[in-house]
Amino acid sequence: MPPSIIKRLEHLDDLPPMPNTMHMVLQEMESISSNSKSLEKIIMQDPMLAAKILKIANSPLYGVAGQVNSISHAVTILGFDEVKNLIIGLSLIQAFGEGGNFDGFSIRDLWLHSIGVATASMLIAKRAGNGFSPDECFTMGLLHDIGRFILCKAFAEEVKKILKLQEEKRQPLSVVEEEQGLSHSEVGAYLAQRWKLSEQTTSVVRYHHRPRSAGEDEPCCAVVYLADQLCHKLSIGWSSKWLPKGIMLPKSLSLKKDDVQELAREIKSKKDDLAESWASVMGG
Repeated sequence: MPPSIIKRLEHLDDLPPMPNTMHMVLQEMESISSNSKSLEKIIMQDPMLAAKILKIANSPLYGVAGQVNSISHAVTILGFDEVKNLIIGLSLIQAFGEGGNFDGFSIRDLWLHSIGVATASMLIAKRAGNGFSPDECFTMGLLHDIGRFILCKAFAEEVKKILKLQEEKRQPLSVVEEEQGLSHSEVGAYLAQRWKLSEQTTSVVRYHHRPRSAGEDEPCCAVVYLADQLCHKLSIGWSSKWLPKGIMLPKSLSLKKDDVQELAREIKSKKDDLAESWASVMGG
């Protein structure tokens, strides 16, 4: 990333801090005494967040519409890990907002894409095994495009130029960004470091388009790389134009083509419910 971009990032007054609720949840994930009651306590400190969790919990996504009437009930029915993932996703949306739309580029759709990639990353991790933590992969998938939100917020004029060049060059957005020295992956990695996220999470944010460059973090990057491709192909939320026609299956995942086809069907089956459920808490 050019030094001039780093300097601009360092001088941004409104670069968001890590959401406090997300910070508490990530700390709780590392605690050996983590339990449902501690998670409920965190949620109840943020009534707006609690209301949104209940709204999603009662959506078609979980098939228990109208049955969840309290946070403790949500944790019981959905499970500790699922509610934790909801908290992280909703905390990020609250922190970055949904504004900053550009012609042909919707921030709301970008959020839905991020939710889709998070969900797909979790499913891929479960199928691939190999010691992956599905919930950590969910979080990394959710954060993979976090740099795009910073670009839209702080580099609006450059984003407009890049979107225009994308149309002219008929190239994927990430390729044009790198040509212009304003990669969302690098900007996202800068934020991940500023938030003191793990080295592995920072690596996934930086290398989710080129996992083979990630060294020992290649497998986790490959999970998000595959999830990103699948969500683009299935048009979950925002989808970049002029991507390769096929799916590139990373060798580091030890998955077969049949596995990818089954994953694609499973993700596709969740597409409408994901969009409806998360749009309901984003004013969509």
